[in-house]
Amino acid sequence: MARSRGNRGPTLADVARLAGVSVSTASRVIRNHPDVRVETKDRVSEVIARLGYYPSGIARALVTGRANLLALLVNDITNPFYPALARAVEREARQHGYLVAVCNTEDRLEESRRYIGTLLQNGLDGVIHASVGDDEAEIMSLLSDARRIVFANRRPASASVSYVVSDNQAGATELTRHLLSQGHRRIGFVAGPSFASNARDRLAAHEAAMAEVPGAEMLIAWGDATMKSGARAVADWLDAGVRLDAIVAINDSVALGAFEALVDRRVRLPDDVELAGFDGLTISKMMNIVSVEQRIEDMGILAVQTLLAQLDTSPDTFHPVHTVLPTRLVPRRDAPSSRSTR
Repeated sequence: MARSRGNRGPTLADVARLAGVSVSTASRVIRNHPDVRVETKDRVSEVIARLGYYPSGIARALVTGRANLLALLVNDITNPFYPALARAVEREARQHGYLVAVCNTEDRLEESRRYIGTLLQNGLDGVIHASVGDDEAEIMSLLSDARRIVFANRRPASASVSYVVSDNQAGATELTRHLLSQGHRRIGFVAGPSFASNARDRLAAHEAAMAEVPGAEMLIAWGDATMKSGARAVADWLDAGVRLDAIVAINDSVALGAFEALVDRRVRLPDDVELAGFDGLTISKMMNIVSVEQRIEDMGILAVQTLLAQLDTSPDTFHPVHTVLPTRLVPRRDAPSSRSTR
């Protein structure tokens, strides 16, 4: 069938007109809405096939029941953690015939809403939510089905949805105890946003481990889990004349910002201050700092597998899956086994 009005492709309005239905009815068919009669759905599907509308992800969803489209929400694509996670998610999704749209929300609710709303119009099947943004309720409302979302990197507030996360408390505990075993007693902690469960878990574990050692003193600088917050915390402490034995960053990106600020101030690492991060990324090895290694690739793979399994599950038999991955402490290459208390 020839395309009308020049060379443009067929539109939803074309489909509705030729099927003898309204645009809203055609849209309901595309979204697989339950209030559409079977004969209407069949007629609209036949018109779509006849028009050559199949290149659209939405049209494919009419034939297969899926658009084979997933979204990965991240809050800061410049944080090296997220490209590593995105690579694992994309590779695993590709193995199952799915495309992944990486959505950089910058922790802004309006961005999360815009991304998901647009992708839903294009047949979005499910979401892997790895952002730390305080947008959980909004995303859940837009999707309206717990089977269509898996949280990665942080635990959601609701226990009725699935997640794949690291054992943040165990990792932070091991890291803090390691620093204390080196004789460090005044430790600064560059925290993340309080609404993020992974940031809360790491801070709580750090506080508990510090409390185990008499005389240990911690200072907290609140940040947003970016390089800038690491640099800002270091600048504020040094400008105030605060003496620290060690600094723990909420993640390796924050540690990089702290590292650059310390080097700029000619602070010797690790002789003057020990620096530690959380992620175990390549940058932590380049800086030769202590870090907690997360199984990022496994996190991405399991998040995809969990989500696709849920999409094949009926609402009556769905049960959320809660997966917690172990972490591993990666000390400095030249770290001594112990040091005297300062």
